[in-house]
Amino acid sequence: MKNTHPKQIVTILSLIYLFILASCANIPLKTIPPPLPTTKLRVYVQPITGPFPYSTGTWGMSHKEYVEKNMRGVESFLKKIGIYEVVPGNEVEEVLGGQELKYWEMERNGWRLARDIGKALYAEYAFIVERSLDSNKISGTNLYITIIMINIDTGKRFEARAIMWPSDAENSERRTAIITELYRNVFSSIKQDMLETAVRKSERVKMTPSEPKMITAAPDPKALTQAPTPEIKSKMPEILKPVGQAPLIYSGKNVAGMERLVIYDLEAPENYKTVALILTEVLREEIFRLNRFTLVTRETLKQILNEMTLQQTGLIDEKQAVKAGKGLAANQIITGKLGMLGKTYILQAKRIDVETFATLGFASTKFVQGQEEDVLSRLPDLAKSLAGLQQ
Repeated sequence: MKNTHPKQIVTILSLIYLFILASCANIPLKTIPPPLPTTKLRVYVQPITGPFPYSTGTWGMSHKEYVEKNMRGVESFLKKIGIYEVVPGNEVEEVLGGQELKYWEMERNGWRLARDIGKALYAEYAFIVERSLDSNKISGTNLYITIIMINIDTGKRFEARAIMWPSDAENSERRTAIITELYRNVFSSIKQDMLETAVRKSERVKMTPSEPKMITAAPDPKALTQAPTPEIKSKMPEILKPVGQAPLIYSGKNVAGMERLVIYDLEAPENYKTVALILTEVLREEIFRLNRFTLVTRETLKQILNEMTLQQTGLIDEKQAVKAGKGLAANQIITGKLGMLGKTYILQAKRIDVETFATLGFASTKFVQGQEEDVLSRLPDLAKSLAGLQQ
């Protein structure tokens, strides 16, 4: 049969050839001096627009505006958490040399380019904020926002996705709330990977040896959660996506029948504060899941501490911690420490009544490098001990 569409075939073949050439192209990256050493996890933030060439009107803002707004918003959000050192935008621009990144360049080969950029920036993780579109027979087009965190060294990816309605995209508070919810879902999946990375990084940093100041309490010995002999388990799957998981939104509103609780960041020596902050976030997550307390948000706690000219980490005096708890109308507080004894990490925490100063719950556990998965698996029981649910 005679071919009646030779021009179309030639055009398609030409496009395929150009695509193959493009996908083989390399993006040249410049080098920059290494940053000052820190135990915080260094993160490279990259907003990206999905692969389909819809017009700016579909999104409500151009790609350039999207990058600028999200770079500022995500950088501010991550800095407040305290775990991360965000790579400054000028360093990203210097490494890229003014090149504008396209989705297909970033996503191909398992986000290889994102990892290469991260390595050039001396980062441990890439934090991708992707906006994408998907056709829907009923609603026409759905707009999605996806957070992807990539371990620069191993390439493991952790992600969460949500629909963003046009009204959400135009409202900065709603955008922040969606990003926060997605981050907490990603954190639930990536926490072991981050803890392992933070422990390795802390161990590399030289530190002046000091004996940890442990918490003084008279706990019930049965409530003490001790570390069993670690069991080596298989590694995480390369891609983890939380499915059907409840968002970890910590409410600042009182719920009938629930005590209002403040959870302070675990105190720790300077070199181990990032490890302590990760463990604190996991502990908050586990306490939240018990559904027995109204948790004061970390943002509200920081605001009160700033007003009282106190620091959330290093809040040694329990009387000050109780005072700040009263300022937040809390009934109880949880304080704790992460100390080092030789090469062993020792985590201790207790729950205190702000009126009587009585210790209501106490728990402890310990681990060494390589036991991160094991200690995380014990934190649910530790949270129950603190809550008085486990004898």
